[in-house]
Amino acid sequence: MIFVCKKHVKKGLKMVFLPHIQPISDENKITGNFHCHACAQWADFKLYNFESHRKQAVKKAM
Repeated sequence: MIFVCKKHVKKGLKMVFLPHIQPISDENKITGNFHCHACAQWADFKLYNFESHRKQAVKKAM
């Protein structure tokens, strides 16, 4: 999982296999410490690989 600002979304999408994107809520921006992976400014989006989340859910189910 990586975090990116609005300027680096395309770059981030190329870095993640089967990427999924989720905006970071304003509440999380205030309370969290999310910085862009490319430029270290405040992040606006979370990019993650859905496959790894699915594998974790399958493990929990078993």
